[in-house]
Amino acid sequence: MRLEIEYEELVDDFEPNVRRMLAHRGLEWDERCLLPFHETTRPVSAASSAQVRRPLYRTSMRRWQPRRELLEQLWEGFGPELAAAGAQCAITDT
Repeated sequence: MRLEIEYEELVDDFEPNVRRMLAHRGLEWDERCLLPFHETTRPVSAASSAQVRRPLYRTSMRRWQPRRELLEQLWEGFGPELAAAGAQCAITDT
């Protein structure tokens, strides 16, 4: 079973959504989940390492909307293959 949480939901209501994610994976809540992850001193070797060093931020919220028409066309073209792989179209007005 898959759990979906939109980025906006996570930014707006962090703790309850982290609790949902942990419960979904059968993990117990730990207060350390609320620690400022972006302040870690551990090395991060990911393409998005600069983003990992930032707290969750609102500037990315709904940035896809100006590209909505293109995304709808892509889903129209690739939708059957994506759906067969278990993907769902999540283009919404919110």
